[in-house]
Amino acid sequence: MSTLLSPPAGRQLCISFVLCFLLPWLMPAVAVAASPAELLNAGRADEAIRVLTPQATDNNAGAMNYLGRVYYALGDWDNAVRFCEHAAQIEPNNAQFQLWLGRSYGEKASTAPMIAAFALARKTAAAFLTARTLDKQSLEIARDWAEYLSTAPAIVGGGSARALALAAELEAISPATAAWVRAMVASNNGKYEEAEREYLESIRFDHNSAESQLEYARFLRGRKRWTEFLQVVKRAIETPSIRPVDRYDAAEMLAKDSVDLSMAALQMRSYIQSRHTVEDAPLFRAHYLLGEILLKSGDTGGAAAEYRAALALASSYRPAADALARLGLR
Repeated sequence: MSTLLSPPAGRQLCISFVLCFLLPWLMPAVAVAASPAELLNAGRADEAIRVLTPQATDNNAGAMNYLGRVYYALGDWDNAVRFCEHAAQIEPNNAQFQLWLGRSYGEKASTAPMIAAFALARKTAAAFLTARTLDKQSLEIARDWAEYLSTAPAIVGGGSARALALAAELEAISPATAAWVRAMVASNNGKYEEAEREYLESIRFDHNSAESQLEYARFLRGRKRWTEFLQVVKRAIETPSIRPVDRYDAAEMLAKDSVDLSMAALQMRSYIQSRHTVEDAPLFRAHYLLGEILLKSGDTGGAAAEYRAALALASSYRPAADALARLGLR
């Protein structure tokens, strides 16, 4: 009986050989699904929503937070606030959840009527302060809190004095960040020479990083010092340690005022093709911005292709849909 049920010895050997040979090639087909962080970094918004929605239950703060961040990237501030609030309610002592809640409140405040904006601004300050209190080592949190303090009035929790106090706290762990905070405060108070000195100090402390140079370029752009602005952006792009996201930031700045559209397109394409895209610069938004650059350059067909590439990743991304509609396309 056992002889009849068992394959011949030669066939067993053949099967074993085939399995051993094919198994490495078959493994990718059963690869582990991408994590929420990987989906966000890859800009796969539709897939992230599909994966996270059933997981975003009352006790899954992580899924709630990630889902809020997807909607944040899409510019859907209502849903961003809704899910980030739930995450922070479940785990109020999670600094990252408080950070994303503050970001969501802040963006919603920027589009809300005045009375609602006032209340949302105060909530923004409270969330950022909580995040900072929970994690004083996070420069990501410190930078967001500093931006809020240096631009918001005291009545909603901001103010130059508080921003400068934060800069003093940061001096020990990141002199470059401390100088950047002082530069923002000086610039927002109209002290442009002082601001410029601090931006240059930040670049020096940060070893001429592309990121710190682009912050200085942003200041020059605000002062409409176009020749110097372009020079600094070019230096940042040529920095050996430049990150892909720095290329995205450079392209976005260059495109806003059509300073150098060919350079902007080159940098944005480099970011898209880098395979190192990040959540802070969503891939679908990079495609949309490249579309805007190409449209300004007169390449309507190329622009439409980029808008469609954005929608393939994020079908509810309104700017890309609206751009296609303006071209009479879908």
